[in-house]
Amino acid sequence: MWKRIYSTVFTPRLDDEELRKRLEAIKSFMPTPVFWLLGKTQSGKTSIIRALTGDDRARIGNGMQACTRNSLIYDFPDSQDCIMHFLDTRGLGEVDYEPDEDIEAFSEQAHVLIVVMKAMDHSQQAVMEAIRTIHKAKPDWPVIVAQTALHEGYPDPAFEHLSPYPFDSEDWPKTVPDDLRRSLLEQRKLFKGIATQFVPLDFTLPEDGYQAVNYGLEALWRSLEIALPHGIAMVLHGMKEVRRELHDVYSKAAHPHIIAYALTSGAAGAVPVPFVDVPLVTLIQAKMFQTIASIYNYKLDRENWAEISSSLGITLLTNIGRRELIKLIPVYGSAVSSALTAATTYALGKTLTIYFESLHSGNRLSGEVFRVIYKEQFEMGRLMLKDYVNEIQQKVLE
Repeated sequence: MWKRIYSTVFTPRLDDEELRKRLEAIKSFMPTPVFWLLGKTQSGKTSIIRALTGDDRARIGNGMQACTRNSLIYDFPDSQDCIMHFLDTRGLGEVDYEPDEDIEAFSEQAHVLIVVMKAMDHSQQAVMEAIRTIHKAKPDWPVIVAQTALHEGYPDPAFEHLSPYPFDSEDWPKTVPDDLRRSLLEQRKLFKGIATQFVPLDFTLPEDGYQAVNYGLEALWRSLEIALPHGIAMVLHGMKEVRRELHDVYSKAAHPHIIAYALTSGAAGAVPVPFVDVPLVTLIQAKMFQTIASIYNYKLDRENWAEISSSLGITLLTNIGRRELIKLIPVYGSAVSSALTAATTYALGKTLTIYFESLHSGNRLSGEVFRVIYKEQFEMGRLMLKDYVNEIQQKVLE
């Protein structure tokens, strides 16, 4: 396996354009979720993207690209290694909006409509017109209403967020301020006849003085996990848990890319794409290695590849993975082998990340430590990704 990766990195057998075409064929089967954010300007849409992805607002702003006449799209972590799309419809309440073009553009992808309303704002006619049109065309798309900026309904600036979070049930405590309570309930009446999950939120900046700054985020994650197909929900849940534990900025940047490559390699095992000489999964892993090295500003060349191989105990890692990978090359046939491919790619990426972290910190780890890390990450990847890969397998069979 490592010989194949080595030769692929330094002597590629397929040009970039051919690889791009084959990856596009695979990704067409991958159920990448589209979170369609509908709400007025300044309602809190960008704050929701920031909270779900961990990206800062500046990066989100720079990453927004026009995709239709009325909407912008943000690919996370980027357009090449995308695991989530965020569709932001512009100007609701300011100009007439016809959602037909957006419905057509994204009709075949997994969707969650996230309607974003400031909790104390009742001028929502334009938003509701768009929601009713979309719901009529796609009644099966889940709808989540994020009721934001809760602090604007607090009786005074010194009022603190209620703890524990009180909005998971409909029996709210009396400590919820009366004006805020009435406003939240009035907004919910607007969605009569539409199956909806409501999630009150208050996402602020540290300087605003509210704790926690992402109040209600866990409730939003729970709503997404209910709304999404199980396989996608498992991936996002796993990403959320791991990103919470990451402290190094490079690790946080690398993690969603590793997820993307792991999912793509698993999909390669499920989708019957013809390929000669070099297994496609090896090219995907090689591109992952290049991406991780780039994030860590590390030059991946022939000289330091020997150092990486020695430090990670490549021979032993190959033996660990060979049991799984022997089924995968050159034929990708079963959901089991596809899931193991995804888990192997995930474990390789995480192990390489920890290697680069050890270089940055000056704390050199032994090959034995890396073998333990690989085993742990393989098991984590297997549990996280298996349902997602199985969904792709079912889609191919259909």
